[in-house]
Amino acid sequence: MEATSACGRATTTTTTTTTRASKANEMRLLLDCAMFACTTGVNRPTPGMELMNLRLRDERGDHGAATTTMKTGVEGPGLSIAQRIAYGLATCVVGYGWGLWQRKMLRERYDEDDEDDEGGGGWKYRAWKLSQTVENCYTMANFVNFCVFLRNGRYPTLLERALRARLVYQRPTMARVVDFEYLNQQLAWRELSELVLFTLPYLYSTRVRSTLGALTSRVVAVQAYRCVACGCREPIHPFVAEPCGHPYCYYCLRARLVEQPTSCACVKCGKRVAEMRRLATTTS
Repeated sequence: MEATSACGRATTTTTTTTTRASKANEMRLLLDCAMFACTTGVNRPTPGMELMNLRLRDERGDHGAATTTMKTGVEGPGLSIAQRIAYGLATCVVGYGWGLWQRKMLRERYDEDDEDDEGGGGWKYRAWKLSQTVENCYTMANFVNFCVFLRNGRYPTLLERALRARLVYQRPTMARVVDFEYLNQQLAWRELSELVLFTLPYLYSTRVRSTLGALTSRVVAVQAYRCVACGCREPIHPFVAEPCGHPYCYYCLRARLVEQPTSCACVKCGKRVAEMRRLATTTS
């Protein structure tokens, strides 16, 4: 019975996690579609492109050849309807579908279905191997495209190269949008984050952690016996107020109880003090 209930709880937890992940992916798909519909879908730049004074231009056929005769090089038509539809499908739908397929293979463990009745690999294993091959080919193609982009400065992504959609400036001249103070703040935060990332591994070493632990325990031990009324670090006769348990000197707590025997409140937390109890201390 216990094993069955544990299995049921595990199944319920897995189902809940899968449902949450599915909802998150669907929300991301909706956001991507909304972003595409408001920007590239209507031939408008994204906020990042707008900040960098960029837009997408159609480089197919005569449009690409005509750019050599332009005065500034930023003229030219935007993406066509077919290009925009293909761009939206590739950025929103294809990415969402590939993510679903990857999660399905991981959830059903396609990589472990390596044998079937005939002694060969099962169809799930073959599908997993094919997916790995496609992903590796896509990664290699991205790398080659990036090398070509570094050489000629066109089409930083495979999608833009396939659709012949090139990033160009919106306007020949544009005033600086980002303030220098903001840039300085970003540089300062970046250097600070790099410093933290550099020093953080050293803080997790055994020697540093033991040293910090000893210092912390010493500080806690000192503060544990500090009177909350007068601040004395080492009370001669330490007592604690009940039921809150905050430490006092005997004279501080006794004087407060004598003055207010029925309505005495703790200085630290404000709870009513019912009685006082001697605090047992050990000396080394």
